[in-house]
Amino acid sequence: MDHRPQISERPAPALEAIPPRPALSLVTSRFALAVPPEPAPQGWAEGLERLLGWLGIDADMTALAQTPRRLPRMAGWALPGGASAPLFAPWTGWSPVAFQHGGLPGLPKALFAASYLIDHPRGQAGARGGVDCVLMSPHPTHCLPEDAGGPPLPSSRALAAMIHAAQREGRERLAIILTARQRNAVAKSLLAAGKGLKRDGMTLDILTLEDALGPLTAGPPVWDAIIAMPDLRGTVFTLLAASTNVRGAWPMLWHGAAGERALVAVTGEAPGEGVSRLPLDAAALIHALALTLHHGGAARAAARLHDGWARLRDSGVTTPRCGDAAPYVKAVDDAAFLDLLCSDAAVSKRAQQPWRALGNEKIARDGSQMPHLRVVTTYPATPSEMKGR
Repeated sequence: MDHRPQISERPAPALEAIPPRPALSLVTSRFALAVPPEPAPQGWAEGLERLLGWLGIDADMTALAQTPRRLPRMAGWALPGGASAPLFAPWTGWSPVAFQHGGLPGLPKALFAASYLIDHPRGQAGARGGVDCVLMSPHPTHCLPEDAGGPPLPSSRALAAMIHAAQREGRERLAIILTARQRNAVAKSLLAAGKGLKRDGMTLDILTLEDALGPLTAGPPVWDAIIAMPDLRGTVFTLLAASTNVRGAWPMLWHGAAGERALVAVTGEAPGEGVSRLPLDAAALIHALALTLHHGGAARAAARLHDGWARLRDSGVTTPRCGDAAPYVKAVDDAAFLDLLCSDAAVSKRAQQPWRALGNEKIARDGSQMPHLRVVTTYPATPSEMKGR
């Protein structure tokens, strides 16, 4: 029986110019990723396929076109401007020093970059512990001097986007690390934003690199979110890696300028110069994929992936690049770690500490007050600085 609505045969003159309505169609949503044209290093593609199969996710992989390389060992991808599928290449390790002096030409075009330092809370899975920190920086192209000869300052748009990103993840302590010449201008910009940056219970410290050295070298970071100016990113990254003894690559997200929440690319961040192709790193692959799933709307799959990693670590299994071996009783290579994860080999049944990067946005909803702002200094201000206040 035809249940379609019946249309009168007599034409209505007023409706003759209206085009026919399109037929109803079923649209399916699939998880899409863009990958570089060159093959991934050994183990990465197989590991990604296994993880997606374990999660039951059917993903569309699209190879990006390659553009001529401008520098040796420099990525020459044609990034999908405005495309829905982000570039997924966690085996590409950008060095934090690539942000210095205006940035290397091959840096992905973005508004800001965020990399994640994550380590399991050893022996205390249900309690606070471990490391859970995000390191953000505005893209060098979004840092320009206000006056001739002045220091480069992050644009208000980039600064607001990074603070909002920390808020959405429910971060509680945010530090902005910069030079003394940048400090007053950034503090003034934040104060001028007023209610545009509001979040109850969030502490925001503005401090120079010299003032941050003590907390950064004393052990696990006291902040769960850090914004470092591009030229200081290499120093902050090195200090965080040394103080936490996490030797692997960090998953790195590049957020596009078209929208604060548009994901342009997913890579890794690792020591070195420029960009390198990394050997298989299970933790970097797991967390990069979890972040990509989360931003793609697959929150449950992202949480399951991180929880599987945490349970396996809580069961006494670790890899060489995941910090010290103690108290873990079984160290395996990265490929074996992925095999164990996808085989559901974790024996731990304890509730694991959630990862803030995958947190519920309702927890991080905007409050009614400006973040508690503190400009931190341990030395007297110069007369010129006092005059500018």
